[in-house]
Amino acid sequence: MGRTIVLAAFLVFVGFAQPHAALASDPPGANAAPLAPTGTNTLTPTPPAPAERAVDKAEEAFDAGRALLKDKRYSDACPKFEESQRQDPASGTLLALAYCQELSGLLATSRASYLAAARLAEREGHRDRQTAALERAQALAPRVSKVTVIVPQELLVLPGFHLLRDGIEFERASFGMAVATDGGSHSFEASAPGRVPWTTTVSLFAEGDQKSLVLPVLDSVALRDSTSTSTSTAAPSARRAPPPTDASERRSKVTLERVSLGLAAASVVGFAVGTGFALRANSKNDVSNSDGHCVADRCDPDGTRFRNEALSAARASTWAFVAGGALAAASITLYIHANSSSSRVGGTVPSKLQAGVVPGAPGLQLTGTF
Repeated sequence: MGRTIVLAAFLVFVGFAQPHAALASDPPGANAAPLAPTGTNTLTPTPPAPAERAVDKAEEAFDAGRALLKDKRYSDACPKFEESQRQDPASGTLLALAYCQELSGLLATSRASYLAAARLAEREGHRDRQTAALERAQALAPRVSKVTVIVPQELLVLPGFHLLRDGIEFERASFGMAVATDGGSHSFEASAPGRVPWTTTVSLFAEGDQKSLVLPVLDSVALRDSTSTSTSTAAPSARRAPPPTDASERRSKVTLERVSLGLAAASVVGFAVGTGFALRANSKNDVSNSDGHCVADRCDPDGTRFRNEALSAARASTWAFVAGGALAAASITLYIHANSSSSRVGGTVPSKLQAGVVPGAPGLQLTGTF
């Protein structure tokens, strides 16, 4: 009952629940060890039973965890609560462990511990602990990060296919579902007999992160060996790059194609603007020649104004056509780059792409890193 008193104070400290009067104390002598005769007039205490020793160890571990928690040494405190729970399972200890995990930033693990504490408290008849645990679990739900693993059908039908997350089997029932996961880096390894194992790492923020992982179809070991043999005997110039298999390469290709389409649309706008200014220049020039405003190179004030407007429109038309042509050329270049073999092997999205007018002459300058 000593650990129950400590837990009551702990619950008040962290704001989980108010202690009940029934938990405040034990009957006098409730924890005293019984005495047994030894065959003489002297009485000696009976050695504690294994169950009593487990309770004592649980009490000791719980007290150590509580002290470490007060010192904000969460990484040291949580294992103490886990040890106490192993020695003598109790909903109060599980609540303390869940709270310690929450303070450590292990939100998914903490929420699972809160739910387990609620179920255990219900069986123990501690409604206050059950309510506190459910409230904390509900509060953590929107903060927990999640990862969704998408497995192709080709892998699902492979005999002996396994997927491990951090070395532990990832249940098939969780495929395609957003699974609550603690923040940090998590390793995934897919394997099947006769297939080349595949590994990757997924990093999650501590709170509110959402990531998806799409597994590739595992290559056959025999196919990989035959490909390696043929590649090693072929001349360097005859070697062919493997098709893209990495998701990042596919995303790079899609990004390049989208940028190409954007530049193509911009070039159409440039040609349209150039055509409009060209028509305006022609119209102003016709007006300057009408009604005797200009004869040869001699013009009256109105004719001069019309011809100046025509010249400005012509210059604008030239700039627009040049820009449209440059954008069209850039669009074609990017599209070819996105679909070339060099972009499919180690290709990257341009980290920088800028356009600028060349000063002093009709022209457009495009700079980028490919």
